[in-house]
Amino acid sequence: MKSKCRLGIICLAAGLSLQLAPLDCRAQSSTAVSLPSGAQDVVKLVKAGLNEEVVLAQIKTTGARYNLSVEQIIYLHDQGVTQNEITALMAAAPAAPLTTTVPSTTAPPPAPATPTTPAAPPVTPSAPTPASAATAAPTYAPAPTAPAVPEAPLAPAAPLAVTAQPASLAAFQGELSPYGSWIAVPGCGLCWQPYIAVSDPFWRPYCDQGHWVYTDDGWFWQSDYPWGDVAFHYGRWFYSGRGWVWVPGYDWAPAWVTWRQAEGYIGWAPLPPGAVFRPGLGLYYNGALAVDIDFGLRADRFTFVPYDRFWDHDLHRFLVPRDRVVIFFHRSHVINGYRFVHGRFGVFGIGRERMGVFTHRDVRIEAPVHRWGFERRDFDRGRFSGRDEHRGEPHRWNERRDRHGR
Repeated sequence: MKSKCRLGIICLAAGLSLQLAPLDCRAQSSTAVSLPSGAQDVVKLVKAGLNEEVVLAQIKTTGARYNLSVEQIIYLHDQGVTQNEITALMAAAPAAPLTTTVPSTTAPPPAPATPTTPAAPPVTPSAPTPASAATAAPTYAPAPTAPAVPEAPLAPAAPLAVTAQPASLAAFQGELSPYGSWIAVPGCGLCWQPYIAVSDPFWRPYCDQGHWVYTDDGWFWQSDYPWGDVAFHYGRWFYSGRGWVWVPGYDWAPAWVTWRQAEGYIGWAPLPPGAVFRPGLGLYYNGALAVDIDFGLRADRFTFVPYDRFWDHDLHRFLVPRDRVVIFFHRSHVINGYRFVHGRFGVFGIGRERMGVFTHRDVRIEAPVHRWGFERRDFDRGRFSGRDEHRGEPHRWNERRDRHGR
């Protein structure tokens, strides 16, 4: 009798331990795990109730890849991140830039019938006279072998380093299409909207994923986005009912922005489509030369940060709250500092020396990082660009009186 009772107690204890074991495992898996910043953003989007399509678009836009550990994957799953989203975090990578010069390498192969006649080794030039002479110009192999024609791709590979190309709508579409959608906007023509501007209602240009650098051309916005070399140095931005939209333009600048200075704060905003650039003359707005004007922009189009946070690489943490921006806007004054330097348009804002005093920092002239090679033309010899190639008419714009009432 005692042995049976003892056996029952042992079985009961074993059952309880088995029943509690999954609870311990689940408790351990739900403890906080350190995550990369990009993965933390995904968790925030999921917690905010955004659907999987929006989250995947955000992951694709950032283009980051993470080597997640088993603990991190389990933690993400416990936070509600789907399997597709976790896979995207681990597999996402920046899309390769469009290579426009590569197709030229496939053109040179001549007729395949030529290599079948390697009859006379000493007299090589007699066989391939008109066609293969161009491809055999770089004589890498002096040996008299007729099959040297397949080595012709070695010669066209060199021009790949010459990445500069004229800025055009076709070139912009090839570079920007993987990261956003092209939409027709009345009064502006064909425009582009990044996916991040749709998924994040608080996103704005020249504020996220980048920082300011002082260069020979003035204040340069060094963007971390793979599409930043186009959208922040060409064209204009405006806010529509569907978020921020980029209007193509074909002249380069370190940043197409207007600057404002307040006591202890600095602010800036993207230039609207109505700001028309005329090479050799400058910016024009409503038919007049724009020096220190606000381009009709409202207060909520500006970003304000304290002087000592101007250099930060994560400006979002230090932005003046939206409900207080109007206060700083009315206490500030415009100080754009537009001028030409070596034939290029410069945007100097407050200026190097004054910014150094305000921010207590030695402002050095730095060389910006260019990922894509569009031509930066000398504007003194450039074409008049007050007209857009895809529309042919100058912009007519006043944001304070736009159709959306914004």
